[in-house]
Amino acid sequence: MNKSALISGAVVLAILPVVSACSPSGGTLAGPAAGGSLPIKASGKALAYRVNATNTSSVSSYTNLPQSQHQITQARILEKSAPGGITIDGAADVDPDPNTNQGNNPALITATSTDQLENGTTLVGMTDAKGSIYFDGGNFGDAQVSNEHANLSSVGVYNRHDSNGKFVEQIVLKHGTTIRYQEGADGAATSVQAVGFIGNNTTNMPMSGQATYRGFHEGGTSVYDDNGNMQNMGLNGGEVELTADFGAGTVKGGIKNGQLAAYKDSNMLMLNPNVTGLNINANITGSDYTGTAQLVDSNNNPVGTSTYNEAIGSFFGDAAAETAAAYVIEGNAEIDGQNRDYLMTGTFGAVKN
Repeated sequence: MNKSALISGAVVLAILPVVSACSPSGGTLAGPAAGGSLPIKASGKALAYRVNATNTSSVSSYTNLPQSQHQITQARILEKSAPGGITIDGAADVDPDPNTNQGNNPALITATSTDQLENGTTLVGMTDAKGSIYFDGGNFGDAQVSNEHANLSSVGVYNRHDSNGKFVEQIVLKHGTTIRYQEGADGAATSVQAVGFIGNNTTNMPMSGQATYRGFHEGGTSVYDDNGNMQNMGLNGGEVELTADFGAGTVKGGIKNGQLAAYKDSNMLMLNPNVTGLNINANITGSDYTGTAQLVDSNNNPVGTSTYNEAIGSFFGDAAAETAAAYVIEGNAEIDGQNRDYLMTGTFGAVKN
């Protein structure tokens, strides 16, 4: 399945019933191939937030399964998770009675959390929802599922291409995967959404030295306020690189050489030529890290202001072989010629060079 040019998955999240694995990131997912196997059971972390939204549910004419849509209506967070995010527990098992067109590796998928947002809201979650698990290249396993009130998508396999569309390499997370999640009852005025990851955390963390990780970015809900109308946006092009300094206990990096863009009337619109990337600056504790995320210019200087910006991440596999991270930014910046409120969320997955 081909991905379009935008790094951010906002457009996909806004219009598809299921949070698709084909979110725009400038790469592709390879064809189905045996890599992992069911069942899967793991935990991880996510940054969760509640926003004003339009929530609808329906039944897919293709799979005859329930599905839901969650369209954000304001670029403001009403309630968010405590610093460091919430714990997510996930599981997938073979579906013994799959529907037609349910997908390869049909599965019963569960995602729950017992943690609360700052004002007491908890995730409804999903239990044994009918979906599918994508396996390729020995990956951890990527879920795609929707039910009458929630969507969940995970991405851990990514094909990198150069600016001419030529295949460069396949990046495969074998010990974890990234997660994007949305929920809201049909007709409800708000939606709880989250970006995060699950996997097998590193138990033998390096205590010294540095490591560079090359990877991919999967956008969550990313919108800006265009005079009361929410417009989807994302970072076009660019490369993902994270550097861990295990001695100093830091993680830095993110997206560089990108462009902040949106699609209007089927045309790509550059929103701010000064924005060329997104930068994470975090501190390591054990196999996890927490810090901040900011839109930046070519000199790595912050662009605009933020009322909330947080990044979390974890290392997976032997000696921190892989890493996954998530971020949420609520801010204001010059976008399409005016200072506008925006909300940008997403995830990173990366492997050690």
